Amino acid sequence: MVRIKRERRRKLYLLAAACVSCVAVLVLLMVSVLFLIKKGAGKASAAEVSVAEASLQEAADKDASVFPEKPENLMPDRDNAPDYTAPEKTDIPLSADSVPDMPEKIDDDSLQDENSLVSADLVTKGENEKVYITFDDGPSVFTGEILDILKKYDVKATFFVCGTGDKDESLKPIYKRIVDEGHTIGMHSYSHVYSRVYGDLDMFQYDLDKIRNLIYNETGVVPKYYRFPGGSGNTIASLPMEQYISVLYSQGMEYYDWNVYGGDSSGNRLSSENIIKNTLDGVDRRKTAVILLHDTGSRKNTVDALPGILEGLKARGADIRAIDDDTPPLHQYLDNN
Repeated sequence: MVRIKRERRRKLYLLAAACVSCVAVLVLLMVSVLFLIKKGAGKASAAEVSVAEASLQEAADKDASVFPEKPENLMPDRDNAPDYTAPEKTDIPLSADSVPDMPEKIDDDSLQDENSLVSADLVTKGENEKVYITFDDGPSVFTGEILDILKKYDVKATFFVCGTGDKDESLKPIYKRIVDEGHTIGMHSYSHVYSRVYGDLDMFQYDLDKIRNLIYNETGVVPKYYRFPGGSGNTIASLPMEQYISVLYSQGMEYYDWNVYGGDSSGNRLSSENIIKNTLDGVDRRKTAVILLHDTGSRKNTVDALPGILEGLKARGADIRAIDDDTPPLHQYLDNN
């Protein structure tokens, strides 16, 4: 009896040992399989990373060949800035054929104009003020009246124009009239639609080419002054503004914001009296004033306010000028970033 029990115990021990051995073998097999899977995945991941890095580098090299690396100082060297070689009167090559032509309606800058208002020193008492009057968004049905008023007061201004002449053929002669009467013509984008202007750098370049080409073909002047839609302090650009600025600087262009705002954007329904007051109050606080006004078909109050603005400036002894190469750049983006 005792011998039988011992025999059973020995068999149980042997069975238990066999089970342990099987379990150990299974564990070793599972560990080996997991190790091989992990090792293979690691190799695949490394390969994918290498391919991704190569793609990114290729894209970066491609971008660098089209758009310059951001300079340490975005301010251009005016003395050594590249000169334009005027093309023949034809289309400047465009860089993105997929961008639509001039839209029916431009974007309203009302919410952006305050963002690009530049701070400046207060005027010293008795100092002769320099004042630059600028009009955005034209040409419009009111541009002719604006030019008539400026001629009457013997004042030169700056017009940052859009491609509205391509939408309304009757406006096309206005581009040349602006130049012929001694005013400065600048670019305010072709479409003035934020998603088109600031969608990416290709779209920005396309839009820039379109407005530059339009102005040149209508006036014979290759424009070099630019005003960003919404200003350089806008909050709607899809990329950092220095990237768009670098595109301008790579082509010898300069951009201008403003430090006096009349409040006449299309979304603001101010009276002509309020526009006059806002403008002259702003000029009184500035040593050098760059005034922002608008030239759109919806802003007759701006036209009505212009004589009062000019009379107020002349009463102050202001030196009213159009922007030229001697005008110091006024930059909201660089001043505040």
